[in-house]
Amino acid sequence: MSDIKMNGLNGILDSLDSMANMENVEGALSKACMLVERSAKQKAPKGNGELRRSITSRIESNETETVGVVFTPLEYAPYVEYGTGLFAEDGGRLDVPWNYKDDEGNWHSTSGMKPQPFLRPAFNENKEAILRILQEGITDG
Repeated sequence: MSDIKMNGLNGILDSLDSMANMENVEGALSKACMLVERSAKQKAPKGNGELRRSITSRIESNETETVGVVFTPLEYAPYVEYGTGLFAEDGGRLDVPWNYKDDEGNWHSTSGMKPQPFLRPAFNENKEAILRILQEGITDG
């Protein structure tokens, strides 16, 4: 699973930490997560729909922080997001092409798969809306 972090929110986070009514904060985080989740589902490759259906969000809290998380539990999701082999965003396999046998015993050869980002663009394209939602959650609290 890949993590996306947003820097520069110290003032907002300080306000969030000091709020007595965390219910408003969690509501704002949930609304922001749903915005990113919807966008990620629209941007995810169609395929058989499994990846799109798996994208979800949740709010996680502990003693020191409350965070909103948009994610997919599918093991292959990072390969879709970042690509593989020669096409991987951060380098990748240089010993290409490579061969593999599928479940039916058929042999295949590949040099990798191009990235098809869906989570990062969903977050990046909604940053301003996320900030607005969080600000409203703080001021309405």
